[in-house]
Amino acid sequence: MRHLVILLSTLLLLTTACKKEPGEGGKAVIKGTVMRQNVNALGIPQGDPYPYQDTRVYIIYGDNDFHDDDVRTGPDGNYEFRWLRKGDYTVYTFGECDCPGNSVEVSRKVTIDGKKDVVTVPTIIVDNF
Repeated sequence: MRHLVILLSTLLLLTTACKKEPGEGGKAVIKGTVMRQNVNALGIPQGDPYPYQDTRVYIIYGDNDFHDDDVRTGPDGNYEFRWLRKGDYTVYTFGECDCPGNSVEVSRKVTIDGKKDVVTVPTIIVDNF
């Protein structure tokens, strides 16, 4: 009987200690589109936004301080992060600006609630000076 109690206690500890954090290892997907908007020197939009091809999009899992993965957009400006677990994520990319460093981060926070969710990030529009 004592061995059974020890075994059950150990199993209980192992299952409660294995809380899965946001990140890879699941079946969920985060996807979206990055559009580029030409702007003049005053920051006024010129024309319509268009797909931002072959630009990097980064993802942060949970509360991490640095990006955990990145992908490139396709010809239509679309991107996907696959095989994710439930949790909170930040997706971001950079646009060009007339500022120190010549780039500005544009980010969106999203949450995956279900194991097989497909979460669509609101369109990210970045400026192009």
